[in-house]
Amino acid sequence: MKIPGIDRLKGILDAASGFVERSRFSGVAIAAVSFAVVMLFSFTDAYERFEVKFYDIRFLIKKPVGEWDRLTFVDIDDNSVTTLGQYPWPRNLYARGLESLDRVGASQTTMDIMFLDETPLQLNREDFRKITAKAEAGRRLNRKDLDSAAIDMDRMFSGSVKQSGRVLLAYSFSEDPLVADVVERQKKQEFLEAEKRFNRLATIKVPEKMLADYRSLGEEKIKALAYPIPGLMASGKNFGFVNRDTDIDGAIRRVRLVRLFNGRLYFNLALMMVADACGVPLERIEVVPGKSITLKNAVNPRTHASGDISIPIDSRGMMYVNWAKHNKREESFKVIPFFALLDYSAYADAVHDYFKSAQQRRGNSELDNLAAELESARAEYGSAREGLQRSKIWAGISALKKKIRSVKNEYKKDLEGEVGRLKAAAKNAGPEGRKELELAQDDLKAVDLVSRVEDLSDNLVVTGLTTTGGTDIGIIPLTKDYALVGTYHNTVNTILHGAYIKKAGPLLNYMIMLGIALLMGFFVQLLDARKSMLVMVSSFAGINIIVMGVFALFDIWIDQLGTMLSLLLPSLTIAGVKFIGEERQKRFIKNAFSHYLSPGVIEQIIVNPESLQLGGEMRNITIFFSDVAKFSTISEKLNPKELVALLNEYLSEMTDIILSYGGTVDKYEGDAIMAFYGAPYADSRHPLNACMAAIDMKKRLREMQEQWKKIGRDALFARMGMNTGEAVVGNMGSRTRMNYTAMGDSVNLASRLEGANKFFDTHAMISETTYEGAKDDIEGRKLGVIRVVGKSEAVSIYELLGKKGSLPDRMYGMLEKYNQALGLFYKREWKRARALFKEGLKIVSDDGPSIKYLGLCEEYSRNPRSWDGIFTLKSK
Repeated sequence: MKIPGIDRLKGILDAASGFVERSRFSGVAIAAVSFAVVMLFSFTDAYERFEVKFYDIRFLIKKPVGEWDRLTFVDIDDNSVTTLGQYPWPRNLYARGLESLDRVGASQTTMDIMFLDETPLQLNREDFRKITAKAEAGRRLNRKDLDSAAIDMDRMFSGSVKQSGRVLLAYSFSEDPLVADVVERQKKQEFLEAEKRFNRLATIKVPEKMLADYRSLGEEKIKALAYPIPGLMASGKNFGFVNRDTDIDGAIRRVRLVRLFNGRLYFNLALMMVADACGVPLERIEVVPGKSITLKNAVNPRTHASGDISIPIDSRGMMYVNWAKHNKREESFKVIPFFALLDYSAYADAVHDYFKSAQQRRGNSELDNLAAELESARAEYGSAREGLQRSKIWAGISALKKKIRSVKNEYKKDLEGEVGRLKAAAKNAGPEGRKELELAQDDLKAVDLVSRVEDLSDNLVVTGLTTTGGTDIGIIPLTKDYALVGTYHNTVNTILHGAYIKKAGPLLNYMIMLGIALLMGFFVQLLDARKSMLVMVSSFAGINIIVMGVFALFDIWIDQLGTMLSLLLPSLTIAGVKFIGEERQKRFIKNAFSHYLSPGVIEQIIVNPESLQLGGEMRNITIFFSDVAKFSTISEKLNPKELVALLNEYLSEMTDIILSYGGTVDKYEGDAIMAFYGAPYADSRHPLNACMAAIDMKKRLREMQEQWKKIGRDALFARMGMNTGEAVVGNMGSRTRMNYTAMGDSVNLASRLEGANKFFDTHAMISETTYEGAKDDIEGRKLGVIRVVGKSEAVSIYELLGKKGSLPDRMYGMLEKYNQALGLFYKREWKRARALFKEGLKIVSDDGPSIKYLGLCEEYSRNPRSWDGIFTLKSK
């Protein structure tokens, strides 16, 4: 039954296969179409999702960018919340933290915390009681009295921010319009004045005529700005927005450094950190959408060099972050809990007093001298103008700080020794001794805490929320639960290292994809299906290694998914079409040769179809000939239909056995079969396989003879001849019709041996070369030395009797007599040989060779002659 759809599909596949086979440029055409498909796919969300995942894998194997040692996180972590109370905290705590950071000399403090609303005033209970008493006494209350009773946390915090002069604060954009009460608050004079300062410090107005150039930096969905409270806007050193952009899968891989809103440019908090650290005001920031943000005449605090810092951005103002480590944020850069800043103010004076006393005990002023040197070096650094000079001075500052740390550690060892002594004594000490130990241990902890906080000197500090269960947790290429406050330092670190990840543009990506597709299409089309797969697999591995290596070594992002698809799609298409064509060719070869060759030989031809070309090669093979004895007489008794049926039955059984041993059927000539072993399929055991096949053929023929006798049909008896030797094997004939055959003297000898069976009344005769190749696994006996028609050289011949050890016992007894008699025969001892041949015939009465030699013994005994030991046959 024909199925139209299947037939149509087969027709299309056949046409495609023919196109690939006939056209030299079919691969290029398929590659071009494949590239077009990949290019169209690259505009889909699915493509982007897969590509960013490949990007993440590349990030995991690349060497991370180094961490600048002056970047520190102050975490509002679980310990800080446990110590200081439930979050959100009163803002006086931030004020106290800022005071500690100012005291230790942090060069910049950034708050990744939104202070959007004013907090209610808190009551000072003591002052409130005084006011109450004054009122009850009938005394008049004034503004000063009321102010003393109310604690304004916002004013305290704003005052600390203003006094510090180093604080960068956060704001954000909102997709929702302002609510009515916020609109009203923003109409107040306090807010309007603070907003003017905010705009002057944190934004750049874009001239009307240039707005079109910056339009790609804006987003229509943004409706409003969420400002800090006016007091902070009036106090902060600068401001940056903290909105984060995620990719299609919700992960953060890049930051938006600049945004257009209401005709003004606003900048990311991380960029404002960099600009502040580099001493670059807004007027020296140049923005070119799709190209770069340039900080003009910046002083890089990491390298201390002066010059422009150019940051590559896309049309939306985005920069890819080069994450510093392959682990969680809390394991990168320096981290200190927020509560340590508050504890510092409580312990610092006592710890400093301890260091002074330790210095006095040693009778030196080492710490004081180092502190003076450090102050002098800082002043020198501030006045330096050249980058090399600044770098040398900073190296000296770092060395002094390290030395101060080392001296303090030496002083700390005295306290550690005291703790050790008290621990040893605590076993026998009373409550006072244990209390003394606890105090000493607290002192040691205080020294450690104060030292950690003072290590923030000259650092850029970011404070943010990292508590467990906090909302500021997201996905980055390295992990799925990253505290996103880490984005700022990683962004700053990327810029100051100049370690930018450069994403190849669409044009370059498409050129690479097209080139790969065309190359694969061209080369795969030239190869067969198996070699095509090898090339495809090796190319696939190579392309991925290159793409990942370029990213790991040079931070260049080439579309990995696109390159893989551009390689695979044309390759698989061409290989698939060719595979279908080759499978069709294999089926044709199998069908065409299954009647002539063994399955193993057919597989060899399929693997190497070019072997089916005109021409030949010299090969060592074993040639087999067989013929049916007295077939003409038998055929005369049968009509044509019966004759054909008998012949087909016989030839089918014999052919199956030949093929089962790896033989190749050369031809049939009526009842005769010519076959050979060892070609085209290479077979080192071809003499043995030929003999084993002949043995099985004899066995099967005996079984068929029994069947024929039962149905009253004349039985067929076959003679077989085999010879091993060199022959020319190959396709002989014309360009349009050929025959895979063997030619040469070895072939002729095998044919003569088949006929020589008549002389010795045997059924299977093999040459000496065949016997030598199989003798360890067969039973055979020497028949003599003969010279066949058409050859001058004599050859030793053997009768093939069966498989090793398979003969009946009587045959072995007969063969013993036969071999003894044959030896005497060739010694011309005719009478003794005749007696032994007779003894053998008593065991096996119908043994043809024994009967032949017995007759010769009697003849030679009556008529002695000169004989060279060679039988010269007169007929084929």
